[in-house]
Amino acid sequence: MIHRNALLLVAGAAIFALEASPVSAQDTTTARTRKTTSTRRIPIAKEAHGEVTTTPAVARVDTVTLYKTDTLRLQGRVDTVTTTNTVTKIDTVVQTVNLTPRMIGGLYFGVAGGTALPYGSIRTVNNPGALGQFQLGWQGLKNAIGVRGDVSYTQYSENATYADLGAKPDLWNANLDLKLALPVGTHFFGSSTRFTPYVIGGGSYLHYRNLRMMLDNGTGGFGPQHATIAGNTSDWQNSWGWNVGGGLGWHFGSKEIFIESRAIHFTNDDVFGHAWHVPVAFGVNFY
Repeated sequence: MIHRNALLLVAGAAIFALEASPVSAQDTTTARTRKTTSTRRIPIAKEAHGEVTTTPAVARVDTVTLYKTDTLRLQGRVDTVTTTNTVTKIDTVVQTVNLTPRMIGGLYFGVAGGTALPYGSIRTVNNPGALGQFQLGWQGLKNAIGVRGDVSYTQYSENATYADLGAKPDLWNANLDLKLALPVGTHFFGSSTRFTPYVIGGGSYLHYRNLRMMLDNGTGGFGPQHATIAGNTSDWQNSWGWNVGGGLGWHFGSKEIFIESRAIHFTNDDVFGHAWHVPVAFGVNFY
């Protein structure tokens, strides 16, 4: 391949030299002609009657330059270039992982509020009132039985018929209870919430004043319900009793919200009939 390319180069050079020679010779002739050409005007005269003598004219030479282009094709070496394109494709996969909050059990405290309803011998002569409650307890996350103590305050509304008996009734109530969690529908609201129905019950203590109560024998007292003030005095009165009830709890993380109702039974030295203090409360516990 190398010898062949060399021969082609030599042939091309020879052709170029041959073409250049006539042109160079032509240029030389032209140069000589230009040197012998005169610009002087030759006079013409009559030598004799009827004859004209003319000096021989010099022929004009035009210079023509020819340009010839020869294409010399050389068969050269062919190199193969391989280009590699690397394409990197990255697929991003987003996976959503639902993190269940860590639930905490054990010691807790909380607050609750709602309303309290009078039943039994305190019904009708007192109207429902507002309730506020504070509770403290302990129950393991997976323990069925826990213990809870709570203190609440209620002010019953007056029945206008018995308003003359005194000021609005005030009632403090303290309870010490066992709380039994029922293993029903624990994950009914999803894995992040522990749903806990429960029952609660125990002993109660009530401290009250100006609480209207109906006489047990149905005679005496004030108005159509034979009502009187418990203890026949506006001083604070005390009674022991018991309570039972139930509720629903939703435990998530370190908090639990709940709604519950209980019936708290008490009497006033058996002079009056059975009375029921029924709080309905909505609250939250913090573990």
